[in-house]
Amino acid sequence: MKKLVLLLTLCISASLFAQKFTLEGVVKDQSANTLEGATVYLQSIKDSIPISYGITNKNGEFSLQVNTENDSKAIFNIAYLGYRPYRQDITVPNGKELNMGAITLNDQVEELNVVSIIGKAPPVLIKKDTIEYNADSFKTMPNDKVEDLLKKLPGVEIDLDGIITVNGVTVEAINVDGMRFFGEKNGSIALKNIPSNAVSKVQVTDYKTDMQKFTGEESDSGTKEINLKIKKGQNKAYFGDVNLGYGTDEKYQANANLFQLIDGKQLGVIMGTNNINMSRGFNSLPDADSSNGYIESDFLGTNFSKGKWNETRVNADYRYSNQSIDRAQKSYTENFLPDLNYITNATSSGFNDSDRHDVGSDLKFLIEPKNKSSRNNVQLSNVTNFNTSNNDSYSMVDRTSEYANGDLVSTYFSESNSSSSNYNFNNDFSVTSRVGKKRDYFNIGLSTTFDKQDAEGSNYSKNDLENSNTSVVQDQISNNNNSGARINLNARWSKELFNNFRIIPRYNATVNSQKDKKFIYDYNENTENYDDFNDQISIDSRYINTTIRPSLGLRYDYKEFRFELEGSYTNTFRNYEDNIIEARNFKNEFVYVTYSGRIRYRDEKGYKNITFDYDQNVNLPSISQLQPIADVSNITNIRTGNPFLEPAISHEVGLRYQNNIAFNNINVTANAKAEFVQDKIINSTITDSDLIRYTTYENINGDYSISGNTGISKSYFSKNTNFNINLRLNGDYNNIKSIQNAIKITTKTNTLRPSLSLSYSYNKKIDISTSYSYAMTNTKYDTNTFSENDYFVQNVRLESSVFFLKDAFFTNKVSYRYNSRVGDDFDGAAVFWNAGLGIQLWDNKATLTAVGYDILGKNNGYNRSISETSIQDVENRILEQYFMLTFVYKFGRFAGQNMNMGDRNQNRPGGGFRRR
Repeated sequence: MKKLVLLLTLCISASLFAQKFTLEGVVKDQSANTLEGATVYLQSIKDSIPISYGITNKNGEFSLQVNTENDSKAIFNIAYLGYRPYRQDITVPNGKELNMGAITLNDQVEELNVVSIIGKAPPVLIKKDTIEYNADSFKTMPNDKVEDLLKKLPGVEIDLDGIITVNGVTVEAINVDGMRFFGEKNGSIALKNIPSNAVSKVQVTDYKTDMQKFTGEESDSGTKEINLKIKKGQNKAYFGDVNLGYGTDEKYQANANLFQLIDGKQLGVIMGTNNINMSRGFNSLPDADSSNGYIESDFLGTNFSKGKWNETRVNADYRYSNQSIDRAQKSYTENFLPDLNYITNATSSGFNDSDRHDVGSDLKFLIEPKNKSSRNNVQLSNVTNFNTSNNDSYSMVDRTSEYANGDLVSTYFSESNSSSSNYNFNNDFSVTSRVGKKRDYFNIGLSTTFDKQDAEGSNYSKNDLENSNTSVVQDQISNNNNSGARINLNARWSKELFNNFRIIPRYNATVNSQKDKKFIYDYNENTENYDDFNDQISIDSRYINTTIRPSLGLRYDYKEFRFELEGSYTNTFRNYEDNIIEARNFKNEFVYVTYSGRIRYRDEKGYKNITFDYDQNVNLPSISQLQPIADVSNITNIRTGNPFLEPAISHEVGLRYQNNIAFNNINVTANAKAEFVQDKIINSTITDSDLIRYTTYENINGDYSISGNTGISKSYFSKNTNFNINLRLNGDYNNIKSIQNAIKITTKTNTLRPSLSLSYSYNKKIDISTSYSYAMTNTKYDTNTFSENDYFVQNVRLESSVFFLKDAFFTNKVSYRYNSRVGDDFDGAAVFWNAGLGIQLWDNKATLTAVGYDILGKNNGYNRSISETSIQDVENRILEQYFMLTFVYKFGRFAGQNMNMGDRNQNRPGGGFRRR
């Protein structure tokens, strides 16, 4: 411990007594025009490690806070798209400032077969709508994966649920070299398996569909996507790792990954097994998050990719997973009704065993025009996915209900088993043609989906009613055979009628058919067999749904503004026929018109974006909500549909604000959304004295919600130090309408959640990240039957890694959660501490780590949920304390050279080569 304290003291002292100064100047072109958005950065002369970076403002000015540590000289660089890189050696001044004056950049003149020596890439480069991070500029630790690298980038956050945001904007997709990795849109396999030091650049752009990328259309998603560029070194590389771990209570995990890159081709193979609740990845020190249940899983996958998004390309993948989940839960629920309050205590348990095979392919064939200068080209696209799975499950519930005065109302017990096989095939074929020089295009696509399910199961339930001294028993077996088909035809034409005014007609037609056979047999006490056919809840049906939707969109661009308007006419026809109960049959037709609009402002460099949206959506009632037949499959909740339901119409208004104040390395974001629902479809429930619920469906007005968030992030960068700070405020207000026991209830809930996250790293010796959030919730009711409910939840997370001696390190992951209103039978506070002590071996090719999971044994699976009619406290079975020894071996070569295995003291080359 003394050595750790000494190391921290030395690091702080080094920062205090280092050579610090402000570097200023102005960047111009050859015509003396100032250049906004140029990346200005300094490097160490000794090893080319980036020291500081910044972005010029609209006046071409830059101001860098520089800390050169002990260096007396540095390399000054300027990078700007379309101009020659600027490089100059400078001497560290004796004073606190150094003004470089006006610096002129020369136009980039493309010359074939000319090699120019440039400095190391800047840490961050902004190219209008793209932020490009140079991965080597941000320190990572041994065994770090891409997920760990992202956490260290300025403005990037990964929350408790694994949702990634960049400057407050949600990341919708993650690609590897422009392609989906293992067919996944969210990139979870890439995040958890690709080593961080195999990535050369992390590129963040506005999320675009494949068609938008091909046609050059601007993104309209309001979300981001990340592209991971892999180090290629003359386009030949391979890398991977082998990971093994074994611990107390027979806990184990093992993984092996291999990735190969040859001449623009990618080949990846991953495999693994564990019984510590991890999915498709290896982590010698798991995150400090509660993981419900016990999960054993095996997985295997392979992926092949060739070609970039703007080329003829192919992507094929296969994935297999086998998972066994064992869960248990205890709950305490206070139920509030206008004339009845009661309490339920319940225990439940169950398991689910499943195996799944996924096969996918993504083919894009590009037909180039004969005239090479023409923009007219055609893209043929075909995406195919097939999956099959088998599932076996069991569940048990044991529940006791009492009135508020303690009198027993009922005891309920249920037990069920099921086995199923599922098949799904989906194929999307489309043709997109770009025409002319004005980004005109035409697209037509055909999507087909087929699915099938075969299942059988058994269900036993018994409800003992104290008031009437009776028991209701349900003892059944079931056989299910379901199949469906969906065909969708869509076409879109985008044509510029006159300068900056575009017309966009669309047409969409969908036919959806479904066949369902669900045969239920009750236990016959006379024959002692399941041969009593239950026609009340059995189904033998055929359902056809046809939807036709033509629409017309208009778009006008004026300077930095874009105005969009679209109107749609929708006709939906439904036909449901059941061969068992004729009263279930219905035919109905819904015809409606919807509108949407958008006003967007984006400055010339793409730094500031302001978008105002309006969307109108129609939600049609489901089949079960329309059928006027009692569904008694659940003896404690009998549901009956309402054939007179109207569609629910929602009006959503949204505002998005993004401002990248690149000059100060600051990002500001804000989002606000309001939704108002007309004729919302709700459950209308009557609960009798035996606590049997009778539910139907009704339309109701007055439901609305308002939400928003704002945040600011700031980054600081020097030769040995990275520091990021993110401050965010989230809030929402919900006005929820419901009907309980024929009485309309309005529930008003508001939540305010400020949060702060910090990350700090020093010279690959210290790496710390921490976050704190405090959520305050207030719930009010418009009836005196319920009382107000106020509570708060606070979360603290801390992750740290410290290197000491030569190659030893100590890592920690700690989380603390406190819920102020968890019931007396549950612990509102939970502390979760994971730690690892390890050492790097064999020139950092291997790592041996001793890991402790939930070292304090204080983690728990408690949580609270609140609805308009209940407050529920739950304790889930969780993965319990264990200790494990893990071993990781890494290998790889780029262009004939061993890849950097994570040596924190390894010197980097002084420059690079670029052929142009």
